Amino acid sequence: MIAYDPRGMTWDQYCKLMAELFAPNQLGYVEEENWRSWADGLSGIGYFSESAIPTHHGFEHWYEWAERVAGILTVTVGEI
Repeated sequence: MIAYDPRGMTWDQYCKLMAELFAPNQLGYVEEENWRSWADGLSGIGYFSESAIPTHHGFEHWYEWAERVAGILTVTVGEI
């Protein structure tokens, strides 16, 4: 199982790690000021939308959103 805890990471580190992990979904990397659209893109992917991954709404900072995602996101390698 894989789960990412964003504590201690910069946006660049977190975004690149997630983009690499979920490369088949073509998330790609975005600058920190665009984290909201990136987060909404992640939450809209079939598997993630079924896993209750939240959109950016209700989160002021990317790391607040990412901490919530870390509590939800546990993926079996190869499942996506």
